[in-house]
Amino acid sequence: MVFVSKKKQKLLDIGYKRGESSRKRGIQHKYGNNSSANTRYERLERSAFIARIHTSDNILTFHDVDGSETPVKPLRPRVNRASYVDRFKVSASSKVHPDLRTNKIYVPALLQTMMSTENRKHRLCNSKCRGDLVIDGVASIKWGFGWKERLKCTRCLYVGKHYKLFNEVNTKGKGRRSAEINIGFQIGVASTSIGNTSSRRIMNTSNIIAPTPNAMQKQANKVCAALKCLNEKSMAAVRKNLVAENAQIGQKDASMVNVEGDTCYNNPIFNSDATPFQAGNHCCHHHV
Repeated sequence: MVFVSKKKQKLLDIGYKRGESSRKRGIQHKYGNNSSANTRYERLERSAFIARIHTSDNILTFHDVDGSETPVKPLRPRVNRASYVDRFKVSASSKVHPDLRTNKIYVPALLQTMMSTENRKHRLCNSKCRGDLVIDGVASIKWGFGWKERLKCTRCLYVGKHYKLFNEVNTKGKGRRSAEINIGFQIGVASTSIGNTSSRRIMNTSNIIAPTPNAMQKQANKVCAALKCLNEKSMAAVRKNLVAENAQIGQKDASMVNVEGDTCYNNPIFNSDATPFQAGNHCCHHHV
């Protein structure tokens, strides 16, 4: 005799008997238009997902340009693909300091002096050492565009002193002296249409470590003030010479000088009310 539990017996009574057909057999079921048939699911990258996702009643949706919801439903975002720039962000596995792989500006004569002097000192300290003297990238000191470097041995513990690899300006004031390259660069920037921001972008794309914006602005303030004073003295000397020449050639009033000015306006061409002269961003006017 086979023992059957009450639970199993109940299931046998409810289920189909052997040879019995289904009660639903032959009945056709018709379904209406299901909205889910027009729904599409998309999985975007994380950056695009964050920029395009919207929340409506705690439901994540995509919006059209008119603000309505699109039939596409968002899925969990995937990882952003590596861009062309991201490939260069990963540092290569090397013992060389990354700053030593950039383009630095040195004075060749000062670099030669550092190499020859440190080579002699290294041989005197340890004549049996067969190591090479290399630039200590960790101890590099930046001074605008200039650099102070020192050499170290790859085998022994020899470390040299820091050398200034840039020329300094002779000044009477206290504090550190300015580098000639920093002042010369600001003079060039003042005479062109680009500024410190554009120049830093050019240097960074050229793999040159640019000075900090604060340091460049401080140097520019000093250089522009000196240029203004120099221009005022120059124009005063020019006017004095013109008056003297007018007196020599016998003019009635030696102080009367014909002047041509070159004026620049930072205004659009279509806005003619912004300047007292013709509309434009560059014009010339004459005074007598």
